[in-house]
Amino acid sequence: MSTNKAVIVLNGELKGNKEECKKLIGEKDVLFVAADGGVLLLESIGFLPDVIIGDFDSLTKAQYQRYEKMGVKIIKYPVEKDETDGELALQYCRERGFNNVIIIGFAGGRLDQQLANIFLLEYAFRNGITAFIKEPGLEMGIINREKVFFQKIGVRLSLIPLDEKVTGVTITGCKYLLESESLLRYKTRGISNIIEQEKAVITVKKGLLLYVLNKSVSSSIIPD
Repeated sequence: MSTNKAVIVLNGELKGNKEECKKLIGEKDVLFVAADGGVLLLESIGFLPDVIIGDFDSLTKAQYQRYEKMGVKIIKYPVEKDETDGELALQYCRERGFNNVIIIGFAGGRLDQQLANIFLLEYAFRNGITAFIKEPGLEMGIINREKVFFQKIGVRLSLIPLDEKVTGVTITGCKYLLESESLLRYKTRGISNIIEQEKAVITVKKGLLLYVLNKSVSSSIIPD
């Protein structure tokens, strides 16, 4: 495979129709890694997995055997383990040099699982992987030093500190601006900004921010 890009599909839900989801992935030459029952979500949008990883508590025996017969690579773990299937999928990508990852299917089901899925972005960052959670109308990622957003006028932007205190935060190109100020994890100051210019820039001196871009699914998909 000539690319170092991978798509990890979690066992959740994905908004939007099949064509919107295909555009979201945007790459044909990528590694598709399904975390357990995420393989069903992947197939529902028209792709087959290269690898399925997990404890397989979300697939029936018949479904499991079907993928075996198809020759899909299957990596099975015990139910009692220290990682979620999503973390194992991300670990698989890291060990094989896939340092650009899109994660889909993070939402739906238990709240604790959804939170754990979002924090996989920090796991990726700390292991040298550029990762994004995406679905039609939604994108999440990590800001360490600087993030530039192009052509996203009207999109809602929220910034959530992952450290107790993120310092030196500067925001340009948005409705609400900051100049070298601090955001606190237990305060909600970074929520619900609006991008107003063709180029919006977020810079940080110290700490990690989770950014959330949110646009109505009825509108066009957030461009890459």
